[in-house]
Amino acid sequence: MYFKNALYIFATTCLTLVTMNVEAIPAFARKTNMACSTCHTAWPALNAFGRQYKEHGYRLGHLEAPTKTISENLKWDESLPVSVILVARPYDKKGSASDPKIRALHEVELMVAGPMGEKMSGFFEIEAEDEVENGIGFDTGIPLAQLTYNHSEAANLQFSWGSHTLFDPYDNYSGNRRMTRGTNSVIDNSFGGADNGGALKSSRQNISLYGRPAPKFFYGVALSGDAGDAEGEGGDTLTARIAFDVLPSLTIGAMHISGTANATSTAGYWYIVDTTTNAFEPATSTPERDYSRTGFDLQAEVAGFTFNAAFISATDDNVTATAEIDNDAFYVQAMYVVKEGARVTWAPLLRFDSYDRSGGTETVDEITTGINYYFTENVRGMFEFWDRDSTNNSRDDDRVTVQLFAAF
Repeated sequence: MYFKNALYIFATTCLTLVTMNVEAIPAFARKTNMACSTCHTAWPALNAFGRQYKEHGYRLGHLEAPTKTISENLKWDESLPVSVILVARPYDKKGSASDPKIRALHEVELMVAGPMGEKMSGFFEIEAEDEVENGIGFDTGIPLAQLTYNHSEAANLQFSWGSHTLFDPYDNYSGNRRMTRGTNSVIDNSFGGADNGGALKSSRQNISLYGRPAPKFFYGVALSGDAGDAEGEGGDTLTARIAFDVLPSLTIGAMHISGTANATSTAGYWYIVDTTTNAFEPATSTPERDYSRTGFDLQAEVAGFTFNAAFISATDDNVTATAEIDNDAFYVQAMYVVKEGARVTWAPLLRFDSYDRSGGTETVDEITTGINYYFTENVRGMFEFWDRDSTNNSRDDDRVTVQLFAAF
């Protein structure tokens, strides 16, 4: 049985293609005629040049372009800012599941991105996933969209549907440029749930201002709606983000989020009479709930290694808004990049996550280890093992995942 499973994993690895994460698309390489490694330590993770390219609205501007040209397999149409993404997960087996999932085609993405005139830029993605079945087998939606006015180095205005920190070019709070199947514990947790049950990675409406008033200092502020609210009715969540490049290869940063989730009612149009006041009130409702997230992070590149780490302290009102719930989360990740000349070939990775649940009454530890192999600039294969241990033994689990990545 072991040999059969190993043979199956090997075969599907060789035969199936998938894709990379958002904001790392071949349209940029075709437009600039630069290799993916110009902007990526190992795609989709950004390097310093890639962060500046993103901040400038996908323009080179005054940036001095490295002398790296794209390979033939990336050439398609230099004038069309469109990339097509296919995502497969041919082998995905949880320890708690009796059989593996064969997600031969897991996701399909269409991305359009780039400058829109002298000062405007945009990024738009349509995504279809097999996570939720519908009449045609895939659930389709828009995970992110952004429109940015690139005024100057110091000030850029962005309107977006995406995470709190979609404006942020660093990877510590991003699920868009991850090198793993899942996202890290800092952005993946809803903590006390006061943010409409959402997490830092959850999409929401945002108005953001960001820039670099000094070359080594990055800032961003955002006004956001509640998690998952497509109309942004909450609109009273504030995010502040700073990052300082202490060295060209070392960045430290901090972030603070403070918000209030709207009061809600699950009663629809059905009401009951309060027998004391004879007033009509919703049959069931939740009050406004305050929440905050304070984080500190680090990113470093040393001798082929890239280190990312972040810590979040979260405070949420409970469901009755009568008490506060405190939870913490942190992760540390190390990735090593092996190259043949300028081309990335191997990128092994190890991450440790630890986070609280239920106000610190439960602690969960996770280990993610994987190895990435780049067949070409835009084709990456990944084998990953994930393990979770919890003080609540019922949550213990592990998972083996095989993915291949390709983008056109």
